[in-house]
Amino acid sequence: MAAGGPGDHPLTDIVNFNLKVYNSECDELVREISKLVSRHELYEMFDWFDNFSATEIQLEKFKIELKDKLEKLKEKAKSNGWEV
Repeated sequence: MAAGGPGDHPLTDIVNFNLKVYNSECDELVREISKLVSRHELYEMFDWFDNFSATEIQLEKFKIELKDKLEKLKEKAKSNGWEV
């Protein structure tokens, strides 16, 4: 389905439709990051590769990137006075 529906983009599948895209850990990290940045920032943050072609190694590396980004965003939010 086009025009922002399920299957249109991995990010909207995770955040808007709560679909399993990469794996449960990566998907949850994406949801947490989405609470700290605008949707535009999130789109630009990563190369949102197609989950159908992702290998276990790619997913493990992606999980590490997501965790690192989440921690940096939390630190920034706390330093700006947000309760995280």
